Amino acid sequence: MKNYILTFFAVIVLTSCAAQTSFNSFYSENKHDCEFSISTPAFVANLFIPNEDVKEFETLLKKVKHYRVMIFSEGSKSLNKKFNRFIKQHKYTSIFRLNEKGEQVELYFLQKKNKIRELVLKVKSDEDFVLLGLKSNISEEDFNKIIEESNVKLTSN
Repeated sequence: MKNYILTFFAVIVLTSCAAQTSFNSFYSENKHDCEFSISTPAFVANLFIPNEDVKEFETLLKKVKHYRVMIFSEGSKSLNKKFNRFIKQHKYTSIFRLNEKGEQVELYFLQKKNKIRELVLKVKSDEDFVLLGLKSNISEEDFNKIIEESNVKLTSN
């Protein structure tokens, strides 16, 4: 009986650890410091995305499983430093950085076994600091297709 209880406990602990994604850990640790935060399955969040945007980013939206949004205003300088340490510790890869007139936009991804498991968008200004985390299952091929589609759209405008 004791072995069954220990086995059951081990399975519960391992399952809970396996379900914890990297950005989810940052979200859990810092959501009490947010002005606003939301964590929702993709099928719920996608209901609020305008139809023209759904068509434009269809490849990406099909692969996103979960959204997490965090909006900070007070103390964003220390949270920005904490987030930057988090990104380095968890070995996220930076896709792009844009720094214009005091506003920063950065996009990171976390890849495991040839799949992009997480995308994190950071938007920071003097007053606000916003993080959007997407739990995903995007293959390298799909990701390259998404990048190519956005480059075409960016250059054609």
